[in-house]
Amino acid sequence: MRITYCETGHFFHLKTSEMSYAFGVAQDGRMLHLYWGRALKDDESLMPIAAEKLLPSERLRGTGSLRFEDFELPTHEPGDFTEPVVWPRHADGSRGVRLRYQRHEIAGDELTVWAKDNDYPFEVELHYRGWGDLPLLGRWIVVKNPTDAPIELQAIKSATWHLPRGLDWRLTHMAGSWGAEYGKNQLMLTQARTVLQNDRLTCEGAQQTPFFALDEKGLSTQQTGEVYYGLLHWSGDFTINVERQYGKNVSVTGGVNHFDSRWNLKPGESMTTPMFTGGFSACGFDHMSETLYDWQYDYLLPRGKKIDKAAAERPVIYNSWYPYEFRVDEQNCTGLLEECAKLGVELFVIDDGWMPGRVDEKAGLGDWVHDTARFPNGLAPIARACHEKGMLFGLWVEPEMVNPDSDLYRAHPDWVIRDPNREATLQRSQLILNMARDDVRDWAIEQLDRVIEEYELDYLKWDMNRYVTESGWPDAALEEQQSLSIRYIQNIEKIWQHMNEKYPDLLLENCASGGGRSDFGMVPYADRINRSDNADPVDVMVLHEGFTALFIPKTAGGAGTIAPEVHHIHKRKTPLDFRIRWGMTGSMGIGINLLTASEENKHQLKAGIAEFKQRRADLQNSYVYTLASAMQNPYAVFEYVRRDRRAFTVFAFSHGMRCWDLPMPRFRMRGLIADAVYECEDGRRMTGEVLMNYGFECPMKGDYHSIVSAWKVVE
Repeated sequence: MRITYCETGHFFHLKTSEMSYAFGVAQDGRMLHLYWGRALKDDESLMPIAAEKLLPSERLRGTGSLRFEDFELPTHEPGDFTEPVVWPRHADGSRGVRLRYQRHEIAGDELTVWAKDNDYPFEVELHYRGWGDLPLLGRWIVVKNPTDAPIELQAIKSATWHLPRGLDWRLTHMAGSWGAEYGKNQLMLTQARTVLQNDRLTCEGAQQTPFFALDEKGLSTQQTGEVYYGLLHWSGDFTINVERQYGKNVSVTGGVNHFDSRWNLKPGESMTTPMFTGGFSACGFDHMSETLYDWQYDYLLPRGKKIDKAAAERPVIYNSWYPYEFRVDEQNCTGLLEECAKLGVELFVIDDGWMPGRVDEKAGLGDWVHDTARFPNGLAPIARACHEKGMLFGLWVEPEMVNPDSDLYRAHPDWVIRDPNREATLQRSQLILNMARDDVRDWAIEQLDRVIEEYELDYLKWDMNRYVTESGWPDAALEEQQSLSIRYIQNIEKIWQHMNEKYPDLLLENCASGGGRSDFGMVPYADRINRSDNADPVDVMVLHEGFTALFIPKTAGGAGTIAPEVHHIHKRKTPLDFRIRWGMTGSMGIGINLLTASEENKHQLKAGIAEFKQRRADLQNSYVYTLASAMQNPYAVFEYVRRDRRAFTVFAFSHGMRCWDLPMPRFRMRGLIADAVYECEDGRRMTGEVLMNYGFECPMKGDYHSIVSAWKVVE
C-alpha cells in the first residue's frame, strides 16, 4: 500500500492498484472522510474532492439536524449524528469528545495520526495499515488518558466506513445458529440503523459473523459490480451498525458492543480497539473472496518455524468423537489408531472424554489430566504409537469451561462468571471460567503447556460449548466489572498468542460449539476452523458455500467432515462415497467407527483418502467459486481453482432433484487462463476461454449423487 500526505491539499491518500482511500484535515483540525472506492491515479485526482469537502467550520452553522460532513472518526460532533466511535465520560461528568488533528507519521504501509480534544485532556491515535497491494485497509484506534483522573469509556468502537453518497445500497451479511452457521442474508437499506451484533460473549460466529458487504442497488453479482465490505477482528461481543441517514448517506461503524460494557481508563493508561478491516472489489463478490483468500494465505495464517504451516497441506484426521463420544479408553483408541494407519490417516485425535469422571457431560471439565482408570499408562504412549506409525497425535480441550463436579471448581468456585445473589445457570452441565481474570488466564496457560508437553501433542483442538448467561464479576472493583466482556476476549487472544509463540509448529484447531469463532480475530492463531458441528452432508451443501465466501477451504474442519452413515441431527442416512467427496472439499476428518466398519467401507475409505491426497495440493491452494447454490437449487456445484490458475477441480452434489430439474444447465467456469488448454482426467481438452464461456455438463440425478472433475493445463 502506498501512503502519502498531500501538503497543499491537507489530505492522506492510501492507495493500492485497485483501491483508494482518502481523508483530510479541515482548517480547524477536524478530520473528514473524502473518498473510498476505485483506485485514483494520483494525489492530484483528489484535489477537487478535498477543495469541496475540507471547508471552514462555518458551514455547520445553522444546519439544524442536517449532516454535511463525514467525520473520519465520528464522535457526535455538532451537526453529525452518526454512531460515535468513542463516547467518554470525563471526570467532571461531561460526555463526548471533539477530536482535532495534531500530527502524523507514515512508516511503510502504516499510518498513525494523533488527535486530541482541545477542551479536555483526551487523546486518540488513529491507526491504518495495508497488506502489500491487496485492496484492504485495516483500521483501529488507541485511546489515551493523560490526566490524573479516570475516564469512563461508555462506547469504544474501531472505525467508521463512509460509502459514496446518494446511492441505494444492498447489505449482505451472514447469520444463523448452532449447526446453521454462515446463512447468507441480503436486504436493501432504508433510513434506519441495521445492527449486526453479538451480546452472548462467546460463540458470536454462530449467530452473526462480524462481516458486512454493500453493493449498489443489489445489482452486483459474483463476477460483476462494485462491492464494499468489512471484517471485524474480534471474537466477542460486537456491533456493526450499518446506518442510512436522510439523503442516502450510508456509514458503517463497528467495534466492541457497548451493551453491558464499560472501560475505566485509568490515569496514564491506554486502550487499543480491535482492527476493523475494509475492502473494495470492482469485480463482484468472487473477487472479494479471492482477496480474502490471498490475505489469509500470504499474511494472516500462522506460519510455523520448521514448516510453513500457512502453505502446508492439512493432514487427514481421525477423530474419536463420532464413534465413541465420551466412551474413549486406551483399548479402543489403540485399536482405532491401528486401523487408521492402514487407511492412510495422518493425524489421530482423542476428543472429549479423556479426563477423570468424564463419562458424560456432567463432570471432569477443568481437570486437565488423563483418567487413570481408562488410560492407565497415560496418553504419551498413544502419542508415541502414533509417531511410530508415521501419524501425528492430537487432543481435545475446553479450557474456558468447568463442571461444578470437578476438582477445579471445588478449589476455585470464585473463578466462574457469576452474579453474587443468583443461582448459576448451567448449560451442558457447565459454567464459564472468568477468563477476564489474569490469574485464570495464567492457570489456563500453565495447564495447556503441561498438556501439550506431557502428552507429546502435535495438534490441539480448543472447544467452547456454551453462551454466557449471568455476566457478573463480583470480585472486581465496581468500576471494572463491566469490562469483563472485553478483558475476557483479550485474555483468550493472549493464550492463543502464547501457544503460537511457544509451540510454533503445533497444529491448532479453533472450535467453539462448531463455527462459533469463525472470524478474522481468530484466523491468525488457528490452522483449522471447525466449520460447524453439523456434518450432515446435505446441510453442508449450504454451510460450505457461506464458509468459503470468507475462509479458505483447507481450514474447514470439524470432528468428522466424513461423518457416520446416519448423522445425529436429522437421522438421515447418506452413502459413503457422497460423504467422502464432501470430505475432500475442506480439511478431511473421519468420524466413522473403524472397529465396527465393514471391510468394504474401509476399502472405500482407503481409496478415498488416497484419491484426496492425490488431489490435495491443488485443492488446498485454491480459490473457491460457487457455480450453483444449494439455496436456490437441489444441487451445489463448486469450482476450486488453483491460485496460479493452471488447474481446477469441480465438485457437484445433488439432493432432492425432481424430473423437472432436468436437464441440468451447462456450468461455465470462472477464473481460468483464457488461452491455456486444459485437459480433464477423462481426456477431454478445452481452452480456458471455452470453459468460461461455454462450460461443461455435470449430469446428476436424484439424491446423494456426486461428481468430481479435475482439469490441468497441458504443458
